[in-house]
Amino acid sequence: MPEHIDTDAVIAQLNRLPRTHSALHVTMFKCFRETADGRSQEVSVEIYDSGPEVLEQTRRYYYCVARGEDGKATSANSAESVTKVLATVHWGELD
Repeated sequence: MPEHIDTDAVIAQLNRLPRTHSALHVTMFKCFRETADGRSQEVSVEIYDSGPEVLEQTRRYYYCVARGEDGKATSANSAESVTKVLATVHWGELD
């Protein structure tokens, strides 16, 4: 059985290394979306998680980048929840 990785602990360890900062945990998802012209498009969605504390911030934040199979990419505003960050992705930029 694979060992569970405590991503918050790894982020904290990386941020404590000399000359290292702003570590993020990245999780990737794949999905399909319908483009404006009705085509089905495969999209890779990367969710970036800052962990609970980064650069003296006391809150975790998330960021998102979505990439279409044709190489187009879009992003979102950072937010305090995955729900909020996914709601701000500029999906139309993938059309």
